[in-house]
Parts: sequence; structure tokens; C-alpha cells
Amino acid sequence: MTVKVVGHWERGWDTPWQEFNWWKHPLMEYGVNEFYMTPITGLEKAAVIEHTSIDTILSENSTMTHVYVDEAATTELPDFVHPENAMYIVGRTGYSPYLTHFREGIDVAVKIPSVTNNGGFWGHQAVTMILYDRYLKSR
Repeated sequence: MTVKVVGHWERGWDTPWQEFNWWKHPLMEYGVNEFYMTPITGLEKAAVIEHTSIDTILSENSTMTHVYVDEAATTELPDFVHPENAMYIVGRTGYSPYLTHFREGIDVAVKIPSVTNNGGFWGHQAVTMILYDRYLKSR
């Protein structure tokens, strides 16, 4: 089983130096194998692999099941079946990779239901909920 995570630096709402910590600790706790972020910030941390764009990350990980986490997805988290080898992909404020990169019939997508369903979670928060759900369903 392999679990990878792809995120996008907020670049305006937060700083990569601080945001890195919001991502790193939950990902370590859930045993994530690789953590990718875009764009390149120059943050020299061994726990994160930075790329210029998401396109490179997706093409280098074409054998993984790409799981887009987005409020526009039709499958809700309680009903979602996690793939064995998953690459969870989240966007950032004002950018949804689900809307630009999702391939119908190839990729999967999931949304986290909430009271308002407005997609108000930060990427690191959404991924933490997804990984917790994966953990619970694997027990």
C-alpha cells in the first residue's frame, strides 16, 4: 500500500515555512509515503518534494490512483472506498485541480460533507480528514 499527497502552497494566506508544519505532522502520523507541493518555493525540507507545476507530479505518478478532494465531487467521504495505492490531490484558495485535471473514467474524486458544503477547509485540514477516514475504514 502506498499513500501520497499533493497540495498547493497558499501563497498569500500563509507562508510555506509555517504552512509546511500544518501539513507535515498529520501526514507523518498517518504514514504518508510521499508529500508533494507546488510551486517551488525554495523551502529546503526533506519531507516535501516541490515541483513547478502539478502536471509533473501527476505524470511522474501515473500508476497511482489519483484521488481529487473537492466540494464539487459527487461521492461523499462516508461512502468512499479508498484505493490501495492512492495519491490524494487538493487545491488551494481560488484553484481546484479537480476542475482542471480530473480525467473521467480514470481518476476518482471525493468530497467532505459539512453543514454548509462550501468547501471551506484548508488543504491540510481536508487531507487530515481523508486520511483519518482511510485509517478508520482499514481497521
